[in-house]
Amino acid sequence: MLPTATVLIADDHPIVLEGLVALLQGSAHSVVSRCCNGTEVLEALQPNQPDILVLDLNMPAPNALEIARTLKQRRHPATIVLLTSEIADAEIVEAMRLEVAGIVLKETAAHQLLTCLDTVRAGQRWFDPEIARRAMCTAVWQTPAARATERLTQRELDVIRLVARGLRNKEVARELSISEGTVKMYLHTIYEKLNLASRVELANIVREQGLL
Repeated sequence: MLPTATVLIADDHPIVLEGLVALLQGSAHSVVSRCCNGTEVLEALQPNQPDILVLDLNMPAPNALEIARTLKQRRHPATIVLLTSEIADAEIVEAMRLEVAGIVLKETAAHQLLTCLDTVRAGQRWFDPEIARRAMCTAVWQTPAARATERLTQRELDVIRLVARGLRNKEVARELSISEGTVKMYLHTIYEKLNLASRVELANIVREQGLL
């Protein structure tokens, strides 16, 4: 049997917050902190050392994804579960990238949250079925090259935008006030980062990611 997990709950709606605390009473999860905004969450981490953070996606800043980003950078061991009424596809992609362990919709039955917490407590991930379906569709659309655009520098992004508009290397160099040789160097690096072989493939990625 797994040990009792300690949980921090954050929601800016007092009724929702108290309801979540009441739900977890008597379960295998012990609430060690309740917060109303992201600042309180970050302040509560050190003294309470929660195993799981149940965070309202759109609570006052920093919001749940910003907190997830911060904890990932710090390599903090806490597991994150998002609680939300609605979530955009881009937010699902970001949550997956940040290794969020679970996403639960507020309108689902209460047992869904308990199921999610039990699952992530065992080291697995759990997503509301509708969120899981959307995540799968998004993952298919989000190709490896598209995901890799996140690693491009600002100057590399400037170059690919101009290339995608059909400009030749000499024209790109003139637009950016750099040499044509430097443009070629940037393109070589970009092709390697994105695993691409042609300007056509590069232009397709730019359009798909809305980088123009």
